[in-house]
Amino acid sequence: MVVARARFLVQRLVEVVKGMRSIQRDVARLLDRVDRLEEAQRASAAVARRADRTSMQVKLVDVLNRAQQPDVARLPALLDERRIAEHARRAIAAAPLLDDPYEHIVVDRLLPDDVYDLLLRAIPPAEFFDDHERIKQNLTFPMEYGPTLTATAWGYFDDVIARQIIRPAVLEKFHEPLQSHFASMFGAEFVGRANALPQAASSGRLMLRRPGYHLDPHRDPKRSMLTCLMYLAREGDSEEYGTQVFRVYDDAEADYKQTYYPREAGRKCELVKVVPFRPNSMLVFLNSRGAHGATISAFAPADLERYSYQFYVAPLNEALSALVKSLPPEQRAKWRSKGAVHPEYA
Repeated sequence: MVVARARFLVQRLVEVVKGMRSIQRDVARLLDRVDRLEEAQRASAAVARRADRTSMQVKLVDVLNRAQQPDVARLPALLDERRIAEHARRAIAAAPLLDDPYEHIVVDRLLPDDVYDLLLRAIPPAEFFDDHERIKQNLTFPMEYGPTLTATAWGYFDDVIARQIIRPAVLEKFHEPLQSHFASMFGAEFVGRANALPQAASSGRLMLRRPGYHLDPHRDPKRSMLTCLMYLAREGDSEEYGTQVFRVYDDAEADYKQTYYPREAGRKCELVKVVPFRPNSMLVFLNSRGAHGATISAFAPADLERYSYQFYVAPLNEALSALVKSLPPEQRAKWRSKGAVHPEYA
């Protein structure tokens, strides 16, 4: 009797377990269906947002193109490459080369005043910047769609002023510090080849930052030899939200090629100064040691907008890759991808 009762209870338990498994399968199917519905809903909402954004851009382009016709008509006279080049080269040459905590310059009045004022007027509304994150928005050129003044004036800055005027001028300014940097990165016997690398202006972008933005002390990707950051301050903008310059204690070369955060490696970072956010000025620094960062307090005025334009001076990828592949293994290992097991440049 006891055995029969036990057998009955076990059978009932098996049936309950089977039922639970069936319920679990049903619940899993229901959850999967809910996930698909939520994904479809998010996709639909994203499509609606893109449609609204595109509609707003079309309206803004129409309004701005009509309002900015006088500025567009003046572009051929204002965007005189020879005049801009002479002015910018003198400004860069006159900037003192500082070496604490690493080599950098702060260039005053980088551009002729009328060209700078034009570029400010050509900054488009935020609707034309990417919309991934409100406190951190970027705009790259050439634009897919935008006001004529923005596309032309900032396209000219990106293609002519940054690449053909500023790039060779800062390479000349930093020639001596670059020799030590090349020796450190590639080895003394490879400095000649490093000097022969074709250098380009890359990753140029117009940046919009708002309250709550923060960027920890870091060094830019290793392939970037120089970082150029032009401040686009308007009348009345506070100078306090410039670039933070850090000294790194027990500093060492990163053993991977991506952006390097010294604190992740256990290094102490000391704030040395903040380069003021001043109109028509540009910070240029050697991407060799130390670190830089930026912070806009979340308690800053809600309508605060900080505009700047940043680009790197860096070797062309194919030429740099060929040089790195010829380095001794211990030197080549420092050009691996972060987290990679094999010291290969890729």
